[in-house]
Amino acid sequence: MEKTLVLVKPDGVQRGLSGEIISRFENRGLKLIGLKLMQ
Repeated sequence: MEKTLVLVKPDGVQRGLSGEIISRFENRGLKLIGLKLMQ
């Protein structure tokens, strides 16, 4: 099993791109098993 860590930079979060980024990974067949939003 492989694991991948994805970090979205603060400007990407401010621009509301988090959902789009996650969708791109899911469209490529990757399965999201956890999500942590930090400030």
